[in-house]
Amino acid sequence: MAENISKTIAVVGGSGGLGAEICRELAAQGHLVVIGYHSRQAPAEEVAAAIGTAGGKAFTRAVNLCDEQQVLDFLDYTQSCAKEAGSSLGGVVNAAGPAIPLRPITDISSAEFRRIMTTDVEGSFNLLTSAARIMAASGGGPIVQLLTTAVLRTLENDAMSGVPKMAIEGIVRQLARELGPQNVRVNGIAPGVMNVGIVHSSFTADPVAESVIQSCLDRTPMPRMGKPEEISALVAFLLSDAAAYINGQVIGVDGGYSA
Repeated sequence: MAENISKTIAVVGGSGGLGAEICRELAAQGHLVVIGYHSRQAPAEEVAAAIGTAGGKAFTRAVNLCDEQQVLDFLDYTQSCAKEAGSSLGGVVNAAGPAIPLRPITDISSAEFRRIMTTDVEGSFNLLTSAARIMAASGGGPIVQLLTTAVLRTLENDAMSGVPKMAIEGIVRQLARELGPQNVRVNGIAPGVMNVGIVHSSFTADPVAESVIQSCLDRTPMPRMGKPEEISALVAFLLSDAAAYINGQVIGVDGGYSA
């Protein structure tokens, strides 16, 4: 393995649009990236291969965040990769999230609500708390959770984006307060409408979904979608030593939508 690895960063959800860009940015900065995925093995391996072609290092590993043991195994694998590279576990990023319906909350079935809350909230709880315990035992470190601008300002027909992420925001803030003394920093990023594949598919797949996205854009002072690299740059900063006193924050990257 390369001798110039800076830190080893675990990125769960690294096969998605934002997650893939985060992985590429971190690898370009000299970090070894371990990409966690649930069912999207081929896209995850494509991201890892592209990083390798560009001169970086990345590995992939399947993980179901709703299975606590799989989460622990994934983090153990990440630490093993770090040890082999002569680095250390330098951060954990959660960019994972389930597919969500964009429709009025009164049109969401209890089964659908339960599925999304379990997958998103329980899964994030397992990853964030497990990572926090490991980092607290080894001197500390940064954790970054991707949320949504809906935690800062609600939007019609977007409940299943905002409601679970508001619960996850509570976990972020609680961990930041309780584990700050152990030098564990936990922060959230709340993206607005980003120029990634899921947005483009929603524009054409469902009139209600299209209206949600368009409504958010119409209320955004900066008249454009965000760029994935605008998220990955902030993730990299929050993982860096330059952000050593930033803890328990939720930072909107939404062109001013939440202002």
